[in-house]
Amino acid sequence: MKEERAGSPVRVGEVTIVPLERVAVHHGGGKDRLWAYVYKEPVGVVVVSAGETWAFDVRGERVPLETYIDRIDGLRSVLASL
Repeated sequence: MKEERAGSPVRVGEVTIVPLERVAVHHGGGKDRLWAYVYKEPVGVVVVSAGETWAFDVRGERVPLETYIDRIDGLRSVLASL
């Protein structure tokens, strides 16, 4: 399973930062054994300040916000709640 999702927003003064993360869970097993490999990595951030909203990838390059809204689970509802 691999999913991209919005993390918990962090508010610093008048700026709100929404982390975007990818979570992957790989598991398997057989007779008398079980293994799992889980990781979480950053995808980007959404920055909300003074009524404006920007999105950036992990390299710091600006990304159209709609790209992330279409791709990231829960981002639309997180932004609506801010």
